[in-house]
Amino acid sequence: MQSNEIKVTSFRVSQEVKEHIQRLTEQRQLSTNQLFEQLITLADQQTPDPLIVEENAALEASLNQVLALFHERATRLEFQQKEHERVNTRYKNTVQDLEQSVILEAERLQEEYEQKVVSHESELTQLKDQINQLITEKKIAEETLETERDSFKEELKDQKRTVFHLEGELKTLEQERSQLNRQNQNLMDSLDELKARTRRSDQLEEENQKLHLEVQLLRREKETFENRLQEQVELAVLRERNKQSESD
Repeated sequence: MQSNEIKVTSFRVSQEVKEHIQRLTEQRQLSTNQLFEQLITLADQQTPDPLIVEENAALEASLNQVLALFHERATRLEFQQKEHERVNTRYKNTVQDLEQSVILEAERLQEEYEQKVVSHESELTQLKDQINQLITEKKIAEETLETERDSFKEELKDQKRTVFHLEGELKTLEQERSQLNRQNQNLMDSLDELKARTRRSDQLEEENQKLHLEVQLLRREKETFENRLQEQVELAVLRERNKQSESD
């Protein structure tokens, strides 16, 4: 931590001591005792100086603080190492579980793959058989179609001849129909004339019936008149006879 680091340059020590302490602080490869021994050795190698002695005391206090920081960092590093080991162990266990799971899944997939291969080979064999059957059926159908095509061509020729013949007959029938239409028209005209004559005949028949009735009436009147005349004659004869009888 940067806030807890000791700034060695704040003490008035020799440049060699500062650089050596700085290197040891940066490298942190020596234990606390080794660092202290190094400082004592460096201090012994220097010419005793009251100011340096005073600064050494201050430096020793600082070193104690540095030792505390080193101890704290060592404790933290030890905790981090244990945590790392725990995570690493958990990671290894997870990796082993995953490897085992992958192995099992690979075996399952391999078995499934082999089953699918067998199934696909069976389906492929069936498909090949179906294709061969379809090819055979197609060949037969093509031969049948060719035969039917030839037969259809012949039938088409016959149909064309039949159509040509029917067209001739149709033309003849059209002519006959025209002739029949003319004859029918003539018959219709004759029928109209006959109807007119029939109406005239009916009128004449009606007039004849009226005349017949009139003749019958006249005959009846004549008979009545003759009967009355005969009766009058007979009465006159009787009266004449009576008169003659009376005269005698």
